[in-house]
Amino acid sequence: MKRFPQWLKRSIVLDSSVDEIKNLLRSLKISTVCESARCPNIYDCFSRHRCTFLILGRSCTRRCGFCSIEDYGDFLQPDESEPLRIKEIVEKLSFNEVVITSVTRDDLEDGGAGQFADCIKILREANRHLYIEVLVPDFLGRTDAIEKVVYAGPDVFAHNLDTVPRLYKEIKPHAIYKRSLDVLGYVKKIRPEMTTKSGLMVGLGERYEEIYAVMRDLRDVGCDAITIGQYLKPDSGCKDVVDFVPPEDFLRFSKFAEELGFKDIVCSPFARSSYKNR
Repeated sequence: MKRFPQWLKRSIVLDSSVDEIKNLLRSLKISTVCESARCPNIYDCFSRHRCTFLILGRSCTRRCGFCSIEDYGDFLQPDESEPLRIKEIVEKLSFNEVVITSVTRDDLEDGGAGQFADCIKILREANRHLYIEVLVPDFLGRTDAIEKVVYAGPDVFAHNLDTVPRLYKEIKPHAIYKRSLDVLGYVKKIRPEMTTKSGLMVGLGERYEEIYAVMRDLRDVGCDAITIGQYLKPDSGCKDVVDFVPPEDFLRFSKFAEELGFKDIVCSPFARSSYKNR
């Protein structure tokens, strides 16, 4: 296993906010991708009263090579009380922004889009000023599912490409690169003013020219925001890190993103889809 370079070493500062959020999440039986995906930023985010809610259960119908979310096999129907429990956490912790993502549920007719929409609507009704970002799966490209989420009115519609097309077969065998681009493009078609966003990981064996090509593809479908971060192997069953990208190369990615016209850019080793984006 590769040794972490110095720029990927960070201290962990614990405070009462971390336990407060964890205890509340447990009591209300709400999952976060922060914990499920073993995000390296979890302590920083929890201490700032930030987290990314993970809806639609703990089982994913896809098994991507970079992901540590386990397959429990309990593909239950969407829980109608889940949006209300998320609202309770948001209110108790006085969140002013929320990020909602999910496991991929190809077994559901709408891919879980209705649950995303219910979360958005319930949170909006409780606080019309709340900033809501959703990070969605590809819904198998179903336009009616995309519309459900878009018309519910999130502030940001995000869908991650994750890696370059050449590595999809190895890293995301059940996904299709063009389909993911089409998801983001369709959002701009039906709601041009909505902010769209995507994220990439580096360190999986991609070449820099491939990264630049993906960035161009994203701009071609009108994507507004981009995050690029270092892939860190979350557990032993995931793909190994091929290389650690130095901080100066992230600056190059950021500069190129600016040249392409992205409006919101977060490129750094610890950048993640929803980490400190506002």
